[in-house]
Amino acid sequence: MKISLDLPDTAALVRLDQAYFREVLVATLYHIGKLSEKEACLALGISRRAFEELLPRFGFSILVDTPETIDVELNA
Repeated sequence: MKISLDLPDTAALVRLDQAYFREVLVATLYHIGKLSEKEACLALGISRRAFEELLPRFGFSILVDTPETIDVELNA
């Protein structure tokens, strides 16, 4: 799938490259549950370890906090 986005030529946006936007989009889609970790890694062409290290750069945890995972953690 190819997505195009026209953004204004502001100084802040000019310093960001295509790879950055790809990473933030994939990380966000993973965070909201639209991509699995495997799909996210394939989309970015990186290892699981590299993906898990990328998530905190965008404010996301490597742990997906669902009611089920929270319950498991609280009862461990």
